[in-house]
Amino acid sequence: MTVKRSDASAASGEGEVTKPPRLAIDATGLMFWPRGKGLAGIPRVESFLVNAALADPDPCVEVVAFRPWEGRFRPLAPFEQDHVAAGEISPHRVKCWPGRRTALSQAFEAARRQPWGRLDADRHLAKTVTNGRKGIAYQATRLLIRAYRLCQRASVRFGLREDTASEPAETEQGIMLISHHILTQEDRSAVSGAAGDLAFLCHDLIPTLRPDLLGTSTSERRFGSYLEQLVRSGAPAFCASEEVGATLTEHMRKAGIAAPVVYRFPMPSILHAIASRAGTTSRIETDEPFVLYCSTIEVRKNHILLARVWQQALEDGVKLPRLVCAGRWGWMIEPLRAYLKAHPELLQSVTFTGLVSDEQLIQYYRSATFGVFPSHIEGWGYGASECLDFGVPVIVSTAPSLIEASGGLMPAIDSNDQAGWYAAIRRMAEDHGWRSSLAERIAKQHRPTPAAASWAAIKAGLKESASRRL
Repeated sequence: MTVKRSDASAASGEGEVTKPPRLAIDATGLMFWPRGKGLAGIPRVESFLVNAALADPDPCVEVVAFRPWEGRFRPLAPFEQDHVAAGEISPHRVKCWPGRRTALSQAFEAARRQPWGRLDADRHLAKTVTNGRKGIAYQATRLLIRAYRLCQRASVRFGLREDTASEPAETEQGIMLISHHILTQEDRSAVSGAAGDLAFLCHDLIPTLRPDLLGTSTSERRFGSYLEQLVRSGAPAFCASEEVGATLTEHMRKAGIAAPVVYRFPMPSILHAIASRAGTTSRIETDEPFVLYCSTIEVRKNHILLARVWQQALEDGVKLPRLVCAGRWGWMIEPLRAYLKAHPELLQSVTFTGLVSDEQLIQYYRSATFGVFPSHIEGWGYGASECLDFGVPVIVSTAPSLIEASGGLMPAIDSNDQAGWYAAIRRMAEDHGWRSSLAERIAKQHRPTPAAASWAAIKAGLKESASRRL
C-alpha cells in the first residue's frame, strides 16, 4: 500500500509526511472456532496472533474480520472481541456494546446504506444488536432487519429513493495478515485485486504436496493456485519453519513465479506459557506410565502405524505403556477405524480422548513417560515441540519440519518404518537410562519460546513489508 504525501507537502515539493502504516491481523478464521473449545494446530496459532494484537498498546495494530457481504475487512464488533479474546485487551482497543437501542439504530442505518446485503449481513447485524446472544431476541431482530432491508430494496426498485450503496470506504494504509480461513475458502473476494496489500501465514503446503492425505474439497484442490495468486501480487509469507519457507520458494520457482519474501518467526510455546502462569509446569508422577500423541486423528498423522505397533507388542507378549491419543477425530480415518474394529483388544492399551482442554493437555504433558509423533508430513508439528517444552522425550518421524520442531535433539524414524518404530518405542519404554539422557538433552539445549518473541518477529516483518510499499 502506498502512503501518499499530504496536499501541502506535495504542492511544495517538501519531504513526505506519512503516518505509521496500519498492521492488521485477521480474526476471521478464529470466529468459526466454537468458543470454549480447546484449540489445536492452526487455530491455536491464530488465537495467539489475534490475542497478541489485541493486547498490543500500539495504536497502529488492529484486529479485523472479513465481511463478505461488503467485500472488505472491518474491525471486530464487541461480541466478536468477546469471542476471540483469551486475555487482556489493550484499553484503547476495547469495544463496548452501545446497548440494544443504539445498536439497532446502527444496524438499520447499515441496512439502509446496503439494501442489497445478503442474509449473512442480517445475521451479523442481529448479533451486534443482541451482543452475540442467540435466542428469541436474536431471531426477531434478524427478521426485523431483513424486513427493513427488503423495504429499502423495494424503494430503490420503484424509484422512491436513490441507490446509495456506498463505495468501499478508503482504508488506512498498511498491511493485513490474513487468516488460514481466507486463504483456503472459496470466497476469493477477500483477496481479489488487493493481494499486494496482504500477507499470509504459510503453515504448510500439504494440500499441494500430498493431496492424497487430505480430502477433495474445492478449497483444497485450489490451495496451490491461491498461494500463487498471493505471491504473484507481492504478498509476503510468514513461516514458523525454515523447511516450509524453503518449500514455498521452491514451489514458486517450479511454477515460474518470482520467489516470495519470506519472514521466519519462532513458533510460540503457547501451552507452556499457559502452564507457567498457572504454576503447573513441573512433572507429575503417575501410577501407570503412558505414551502421548497429541494430534488430530487423520490419515496424515499416521495413527494406524501406532495401532499396528501396539498390536505387534500384544502378539509378541511385550508390555508397552498405554498409548494416549489426545485430539479430535478428523478425516480419512476409515482404515484406522477398520483396524481397531478388527483388533478390539487394542482398546485395552490404546485410549482416544477426543478434543481436550488446555488444562487437561497440560496434565498429560506433565505426566507422560514419553511422546510419539509419526506424522507423514508436517508444517511444524506442535505436539513434538510441546513435548520438549515440558521436558518430555519424543520420537518423531523424519519429516524435516518435525526434526526442526524438535531441534534435531530427538530420535527420528521414517513414518513407514514400522519395525523401526517398534524397536524405538520398546527401547524408550524399557531403557530408563536412554530416556533420561534424552530428557537431560532437552533440559540443556531447549528453551520454550515466549509468545512475546514470536509476536515481535511477526510485527517486525509486517512493518518491514509495509515499508517496502512506501
